[in-house]
Amino acid sequence: MKKRVLSLSLVLALLLGLVGCGSSTGNDAAAPAAEEKIDYPTRPIEMVVPFGEGSASDTFARKFAELLTKQIGQPVQPVNKDGSGGLIGMIYAHGQKNDGYTILEITPSHVIADVMGSGKDVKLMEDFDPLAQIQSDIYVLSVPADSPISSFEELVKIGNEKEISFAGVSPGGLDDLTLNALADETGIKVKFVPYKSGAEVKAAVLGGEVDVYFDKLISAIAYINDGKVKPLVVLNDKRLDQLEALKDTPTTVELGYTTTIGSWRGFVIKKGAPEQVKQYLIDAMKKAYESEEYKEFAKANLADIRQGFLGPEEFRKQWEAEYEVFDKIAKKTGLKQ
Repeated sequence: MKKRVLSLSLVLALLLGLVGCGSSTGNDAAAPAAEEKIDYPTRPIEMVVPFGEGSASDTFARKFAELLTKQIGQPVQPVNKDGSGGLIGMIYAHGQKNDGYTILEITPSHVIADVMGSGKDVKLMEDFDPLAQIQSDIYVLSVPADSPISSFEELVKIGNEKEISFAGVSPGGLDDLTLNALADETGIKVKFVPYKSGAEVKAAVLGGEVDVYFDKLISAIAYINDGKVKPLVVLNDKRLDQLEALKDTPTTVELGYTTTIGSWRGFVIKKGAPEQVKQYLIDAMKKAYESEEYKEFAKANLADIRQGFLGPEEFRKQWEAEYEVFDKIAKKTGLKQ
């Protein structure tokens, strides 16, 4: 009997030992997950703003840097590297280490630079990985208040018969290619008239030097509200009923056209950065985007009408789609051979 009890005791001990080993193995299996935690960030992160101080892109970047700082606990420091339509900043960011301590703000201007080959040895779509799009803006086409043109349909009819002029800062830039995309779809003949600054563009419109005023919603709304220009069409799918001044203005989609290209702002990181670092930044950006403080900022800047946030995969798909459109228009207008 004693031997039997002893045998049972030994079996029980062995079983308990196996359970103990199993528990230990479970703890060991969890260890790699703990090891996956990265020691990042341990110092300030540089946010390269490839446009001048005081610009819309600069204002957005500085606000978002402030919100990111709150999320990650390390300073996110905006650094302006203005010049060549955003190229100077992109080239500068490409020259930094791919360790996650340099992020670059981008706009459609950087996709256009790829289309035109302006960056030479540095290209957005080859040398950088998307993190997230944060902000999206909408284009509005208007005419001076005293213009005899009263509707987009009328503009299309006139524009099919004779050239329509519009002002902009840079030939081959976003304004130029976007309006040319709309012109390609509607048959309007357009002529780009270059000016040195946005202020000069607005003065040209109000002075009657050009036929139409083509600008982003945030820039155009004050002139629309003041009655200085008449909005004819919004490049969007849905009517902007939430804005009193535009609730009666049709959209391109409403009129049977597909051109809804707008502006946007987002962030990228140099290729080769650690995957965990990229995911950390993406998560932090999403949280900052979803914060009440950002929502208030976006609403005040009319940047809450379209969906702003796009994750890396959707953001890259947008680059690729717009690249195709801009490439086609650049070739058709002779800007690209």
